[in-house]
Formats: sequence, C-alpha cells, structure tokens
Amino acid sequence: MTRSHIRRRKLTTAALAGALTATLALTACAGGGDVAEDGVVTLQLWDTDTRPERTESLQELISMFEAENPDIKIEYLGLPTDSYMQKIGTAIATNSTPDLVTPKASDLSGLVAQGALAPIDDLIEAGGWEEQLDPGLVDSTRKAVPDGALYMTPATAIADTIYYRADRLSDAGLGVPESWEEFDAAAAALTDQSSGQFGYTIRGGNGFFPQFMQMVYTRAGIAEIFDESGKATLDDPAVIEAAQKYVDLYKTTTAESDLTADFKVMIAQFTGGGAGMLSHSIGSYPTMLQTLEPEQIAVNTPYEADNGVEVIGRLTTGFAMFEQSEKKEAASKFLEFTMGQEGNSFWAEASGYIPGNTAVFEDQWVQDNPAISAAIESSQNPDAVSMNVPYYLPEWTSITGTDMLPDWQRVLQGQMTVTEFCTKWADSLTEANERYQELTS
Repeated sequence: MTRSHIRRRKLTTAALAGALTATLALTACAGGGDVAEDGVVTLQLWDTDTRPERTESLQELISMFEAENPDIKIEYLGLPTDSYMQKIGTAIATNSTPDLVTPKASDLSGLVAQGALAPIDDLIEAGGWEEQLDPGLVDSTRKAVPDGALYMTPATAIADTIYYRADRLSDAGLGVPESWEEFDAAAAALTDQSSGQFGYTIRGGNGFFPQFMQMVYTRAGIAEIFDESGKATLDDPAVIEAAQKYVDLYKTTTAESDLTADFKVMIAQFTGGGAGMLSHSIGSYPTMLQTLEPEQIAVNTPYEADNGVEVIGRLTTGFAMFEQSEKKEAASKFLEFTMGQEGNSFWAEASGYIPGNTAVFEDQWVQDNPAISAAIESSQNPDAVSMNVPYYLPEWTSITGTDMLPDWQRVLQGQMTVTEFCTKWADSLTEANERYQELTS
C-alpha cells in the first residue's frame, strides 16, 4: 500500500535487540520516569502488540509527538503480545505501572476492575473531542466497561469484513457477492476439491469465536449477546440456523485441515489461491498486499440478514493513561495527539484500521483502502446496528477464547450438533453474566 505522506523509519537489528532487552528488564523500568533538570518530562509507554512493523509505526508516532512537544519525551517498551496482561497485572499489584498503555476495548474491563486506568471523560469534554470522533467508536468504548466512562482514546477500530479473491471470482464468471445467498453460491462455485481449490476458509482453531460472531450473528441479524433479561442469545433459533449454515461450509467448501486453522493458516490459504473467500478484520488487508496485488482482492462487509438488520462488528483500540501516573498532564497531551487529525491519520493508516477522527475519513489513503472504505460506509448506514460484545464480562475471554474451542471442533467433525453446542454455551454465558450481575449489584 502506498503511504505517500508518511515518513517511515526502518528498525535496525540493534533497535529490535534494544526493545527485547527493555522487555526483559520490564520490572526495572516501570514508574513513569522523572522530570529532568532541563524541564523535560519523561513518560513511559507500554505497548501490547509488538509486531515489528507496528513497533516501527508506533515509534514514528512517538517521534512526531515529541517533535511538536519538545518538553515531553516518551520511552517505548514492548510487552510480550501473548502475555501482556500478566505483565500489566504484576505492575498494578506492585504499584509500578507506567504512564501510558495501548489497550483494546476487550482489555478495559479487567483493567478498570483493578482501578488501574484513569478516566478521560473530562479530557474529552474539555477538548471538544467527542464532536470530532466517530460516535460509534465512542459508544462502543464506553460499553466496554460497566460504568460507561471513557478509559481509552477511541483512536482506531478493527472492523469485520469478508475478503474475496477477485481474480478467482472473475475466472469463474462471478461478481463480488452482495448477499448471503450469493456468498453461499460463490463458495460452492469456487470449490474444486480434486485440485485443492476451496471457496472459503473457516477458522476451526484458536481464536475462532470472533469469526463465528462475524459470520453467524450478522447472518442471524442479532446484535446483542445477551437479551434484556440477561440471557445469552447464542441459542436463539435464528443464531442456531445461521450457525448451521456456517458449519455446513466445513469440508464442503473448505479444506478439511481448516479444523485447526488459525489466522496465519487462513491468510496463507487465501493469498496462495487455495481459498477464494476469507472473513477477518480490516487489519488483514495490508498483510494480503505483501503477496497479492490490489486488483486481486475485493472486500465487502457482512450482509444484511433476512430480518432486514445489518449488524456490524467493530473492536476499538487506542491509548490509555494509568491512574498511578504522576504525569497526567503530559500524558494527556499524548492522548490528545492520538485523537487529532495528524496523529490519528498516521496511526490509523499505519495500523490499517478505521480512524477515530471523522475528518480523517476524507484522507486519500482511506479512499484507496477498500477494506476501510467498506467498513466506514457500513458504519454510516443509519440502519446498521453495532454488535454489542460484552467485553466487560470477566469470564468472556476465557469462555469464548479457550473453553468453547474443543466443542467447536467436535461440531465441525460431526461429533456434536450445532444445537447442542449453542445451547450448552448459551447456558454457560448466561450463568457467567448472572454471576457478574450479582457481584456488581
């Protein structure tokens, strides 16, 4: 993807080694830094996603901020991506948190429950930021915590999309599917099992549930995980019907090996030509462009359901400030920079995510990115409904991320019915929600 207006720094081997050394020395560098004799305030920022290309982009964002704020210096520290919450938890317990962190909406509930993050509602109001930010991202960020406060800048968002190999569709004489019926037909038409060609790649392995929600709840036209009574909607008849159609894709229009497929496997199948369609977030688009040309990829958001509801799924990501920080004034300036047009445009483009500042929607790079353009178009549909994922529920991640997986693979293998799966785990989610409501009432 062309990034004409962005200056990029290439990380040297020494820089990466330094980042690793800093990570290993985690407990020695917390606490937020000091104010130097020259009046420069030093902040510590902990990053929860340390992919090399992201690290490079975040360090560039920091450099941009420091150039505009020469009296503030930010020290970057990358946390292990697969265990960052444990590292943060240790820092909270030992009163040694840094000043800033890069959470997702799904992280907020656990951090807020420990009193770790500082609310930023006053900052948002004083700066008039809510008028500049995407209302949907602000709302979903508030819904991620029980008290409805803002604990993170809604800087960017990951959104659900369906990717298509446009070249394979063209070769088959097909256009990009515009409905669930056309999606099913394309999946069948693009499948030739004898030559290892499949219409779709399904996520049977780790991390399956976000794709399950993307393809099942949207098809069912249900945006709430819990109904008004607090009961999980996973066993709603419409969800069960949509889940059955999703499961029916397995081994019919997907590879049998998809039973254990994770994101990396799915991307490899799609870019290698083995799968004609893939459902994942907009952040996958830059990865695909490392192998494919833009004209080989088409993008659409999940389709309108039979009940006429268009459900869109988004996960907000951003920057937050720790409550224990003694340099909140300086930290607040960085938070504002991530919401301002310059900083937000750079960070959203580098991340491949929806920008939180609506003025950035008009930037050329947004127009040139079909995944982001499709996601923004869907979000601006007045009839669209955002999926309300209960990230505030303490057991949500463990249930959907770990506990469900063995049963999901049994469903794909025909050892458990879709109805049994949905009923069992609807009960489990309902019970978890009841426990949470009892604790917070």
